[in-house]
Amino acid sequence: MRHKKAFTLVELLVVIAIIGVLVALLLPAIQAAREAARRSSCSNNLRQIGVAIQNHHAALKVFPRGRGTPFPLVFSVHSYILPYLEEQNLAQLIDPKTPPLDFSTASGANNAKAANTWISVFICPSDVGAVPNSLFGPTNYVGNVGSGTVAFGSIKKADGVFFDGSQISFRQITDGTTYTAAFSESLLGPGASMASAGTTPMNSSLEVIELSGSSDTTPMACGAGVGTWSGIRGAKWINGHFGDTLYNHYYTPNAPQWDCGNGSHNKAIIAARSAHPGGVQVMFCDGHLGFVTDGVNIDIWRAYSTRAGNEVAE
Repeated sequence: MRHKKAFTLVELLVVIAIIGVLVALLLPAIQAAREAARRSSCSNNLRQIGVAIQNHHAALKVFPRGRGTPFPLVFSVHSYILPYLEEQNLAQLIDPKTPPLDFSTASGANNAKAANTWISVFICPSDVGAVPNSLFGPTNYVGNVGSGTVAFGSIKKADGVFFDGSQISFRQITDGTTYTAAFSESLLGPGASMASAGTTPMNSSLEVIELSGSSDTTPMACGAGVGTWSGIRGAKWINGHFGDTLYNHYYTPNAPQWDCGNGSHNKAIIAARSAHPGGVQVMFCDGHLGFVTDGVNIDIWRAYSTRAGNEVAE
């Protein structure tokens, strides 16, 4: 009598084990491929922003303001480059004579329509799952205010390219446009704060400690327990404040220390941060894109931030 051949239990277990090993080997490769695709998309977004600020300069002979003036017309650099990102219809909604977050008037209602719009070129797909505030369109890309060493990280007395009322031209970037940062990356906060006042945040990359009034933002002043925690990092692309659309180079990329700003939004220490392993992407003023590692020398990193500091940035 002939017996039919069949798998034994041991053979079946061996096959299952082999499949498990193959899946374990392939999964990191799949994840790496997905991140490479997301990072490529993120790079493309920064390149489009780079082209937009170049076209703004070609049209008006200056880079766009980092934050609008006079107060409270504090529109962001993102607001000013909308026409150069093929977002003319959105740009036309904005009333430049009504504060960007004042939605109480008819013109403010139009600002609200613009502010609530999610713009794909402002979102890095690597920063998955972060929705800082569903009422606004967020951004992962932030303009360089400067080194953060001037007047305690002042948004007004800054040594970078985008700051309060700034209208910087190529000729004012004497350090060279190749070596001066224009934009980098930021991580979106979770919305509501994850930490209570007086405690250390659960994730120092996503929350910003806010000091009272116009307090100076020195590292010593920004310790836990001296302010309140904000989880709305990057929440509003229309708003020209630190924590939303601006950063500086006081800390190196993805620094373990949390970011800090004051209640008046005129001084801050806000680092460049990304979801990419090992560093952040930086768009320089000449339009080229570079990847700067977390371990970059702090003097070189700060040299990249200044427009006329006469430092050696390589």
